[in-house]
Amino acid sequence: MRTPLEIGTDPIRTGGIVSQQKVFPFRATLERTVPEGARSQRSGWLTPYEVETLYTDALWAGRGARLEVSVPARTSEEGLGWIRDRFDRLSKRGVGVRVRRDESWEFRDLLGATAH
Repeated sequence: MRTPLEIGTDPIRTGGIVSQQKVFPFRATLERTVPEGARSQRSGWLTPYEVETLYTDALWAGRGARLEVSVPARTSEEGLGWIRDRFDRLSKRGVGVRVRRDESWEFRDLLGATAH
C-alpha cells in the first residue's frame, strides 16, 4: 500500500469528511540577483496556498532570480510533475526554477511512514 507521501496527496479531515488534496513536505530557497546575495528560505507543507506564496515571491524577486524546491526522495513522479507544473510559467518571466528530490532527506509523514 502506498502512503499519501508516495502518491502526493494527504487526507485532510474537515468535519468528519476526508478529502484528497495535494500536500507535500518541502524546502525552498529563493535567490535574487539584486541586491547581491539576497536569499530567503522556507520549509513546511507545500499546499496550494504555499505554492501561490512561493510563486508570488519569485515574481517579486524579478528576472534572474532562482527558485529551488526540494521534496523528500520518496515523492512520486506524479507528485514531482504536479509541483513542476505549478512553477513552470516562472521561466517565461525570467525566473529560474529547479524542482528536485533530495535523496538525503529523511521525512516522517503523518501516518508514521518514513521517507528517505
